[in-house]
Amino acid sequence: MALPCSRACRKYLLHLAQENIEFRLPEIKSLLALNGGQFTPEENFNEKSPFWVLNIPSEEIAQGIMKRTVCAKSLFELWGQGRTHEDLQASLNSYPMENMVPYLKPDSTYKINVYTFNKTVTHLDRIKRIDALEFLPFQGKVNLKNPENVFCLLEDYGSDPNSIPEEPVHIYFGRWIADGQRELIRSYSVKKRHFIGNTSMDAGLSFIMANHCKVKANDLVFDPFVGTGDHSVNIFFIQLKTWFGNVCCGLKIHNLCLLYVKVSPALHF
Repeated sequence: MALPCSRACRKYLLHLAQENIEFRLPEIKSLLALNGGQFTPEENFNEKSPFWVLNIPSEEIAQGIMKRTVCAKSLFELWGQGRTHEDLQASLNSYPMENMVPYLKPDSTYKINVYTFNKTVTHLDRIKRIDALEFLPFQGKVNLKNPENVFCLLEDYGSDPNSIPEEPVHIYFGRWIADGQRELIRSYSVKKRHFIGNTSMDAGLSFIMANHCKVKANDLVFDPFVGTGDHSVNIFFIQLKTWFGNVCCGLKIHNLCLLYVKVSPALHF
C-alpha cells in the first residue's frame, strides 16, 4: 500500500540521466510503488528536466529507489533551491535547523561538491561557490577523501547546448543520499558479450523493463519469446537472478534460435 505524502514529507532532488527520457517517469513511479510510496512532484514539474523535486515519505523509501534505478544518477535531500544564489541563500536560511543539525556536528566530517549541468566552470569558480556557502553552520572538519556527509551545489543551465545562459536557470543545494545503479549498464554492455544474436538488446533497457514490471525478490519471471537467449536468458534473466533475486525461465518454438542457445550460453559464464 502506497504511503500518502503529508506535510511531514521531506523534499528530495533526483538527478536523472538525459537518455531514455520517455522511460524515466514510468521507472520512478514503478519503483516508488514497489517501495511503498507514490509519485508526488512539485507543481512546476518538468518531465524532460534532469532535475526532479519529489516529496518522499521517508529516506528508507528513497534509498530503495536508488538501489534499483538505472535512469537516475543521484538523489539528494533538498535543503534549498532558487533561481539565483540570493534566492538559494534565503531558501537555505528557512530550512528547519533541526533537520540540518545531525549532519553539521563538530565531530563530523564533510565535503561539498559543485555540479553544473550544460556548462563547465573552472576550479576557481567552484571554490568561490563553496566559499559563498559559509553562512551555513558547518562545525565539522572538511574531509575530501572519506567524508561522513557529502553535500552538493547543483546549477542547471538549461538543456540547449547552443544557447547557454551566463547565469543558471535554477540552483539546488542538498545532502547526498545515494547514487543509482547506472554502472550496471556498463557491466552488462553489449560490447562485453561473447555472443550477439538478432534479439540482443541494450543492457540498460533490460533493467528498465525489470523495474517497469516491479520485479522483486522471489518473483517468477517468464519470457514467452525468449529468442536466441542472448537478451532474455543471458542478460535479462541473469541480471534479475544475480541482482534482484528472481527465478527466471523462457520459451521459444523457433528451432534455429534454440540451436543458437545450445551453443552460446557457456560463453557467458
